[in-house]
Amino acid sequence: MEIGSLPADELDNSSHLLLVPEAGMAVAVDPFRDVAPYLETAEAAGLRLAWALETHVHNDFVSGSRELGAETGAAIGASVDAGLRYRHEPLRDGQEIELGPYRHRVLATPGHTPEHVSYLLLDEAGRPISLFSGGSLMVGTAGRPDLLGPADSWRLAMLLRGSLLNRVMTLPDDVTVLPTHRGGSFCAAGAGGERVTTIGHERTHNALVQAATEYVRDGS
Repeated sequence: MEIGSLPADELDNSSHLLLVPEAGMAVAVDPFRDVAPYLETAEAAGLRLAWALETHVHNDFVSGSRELGAETGAAIGASVDAGLRYRHEPLRDGQEIELGPYRHRVLATPGHTPEHVSYLLLDEAGRPISLFSGGSLMVGTAGRPDLLGPADSWRLAMLLRGSLLNRVMTLPDDVTVLPTHRGGSFCAAGAGGERVTTIGHERTHNALVQAATEYVRDGS
């Protein structure tokens, strides 16, 4: 398997493309509207683009999932709670997508948006390798919970805290984290310049993760 990232520097975001030669397929995560790079990369590798997966409904860019679906017949996967009004595969927490010898496990990680999911890549033995975290855990920060307005921001902040502590940060330290948003993104809370991190690094260095942990320890 090969995982590549397609940066959108003007938005400070990243999209990701998995190439799985063992299954003859490619998978795009949070694809941008310009789908040419995905098509060209998959074609050059001799792979069929089988899935376009969304972590959440985006506030800062237009998704290319429908374009990829129209061009290649790729299935569009998104949270069952997203309320999308076009054809897609509604994905539920714990559901797994087979990628040849690998699997994507859907993890409900609400907070940045109510319907947010992350995708945990598992190897042949079922061990976690990488987390496509969208706008939940990011490098040195986390996704903003206030984009739906002040009335929902506190509720979403509490959901995000629960997602980080009870789902994301329970993963092993060596799991690679590939967020969609970066620190300079419209969707980020705070700053962070890198595009890739690990669970262990964020456990040690992410102030928002540490603050959430202290919040629980204090019993507040």
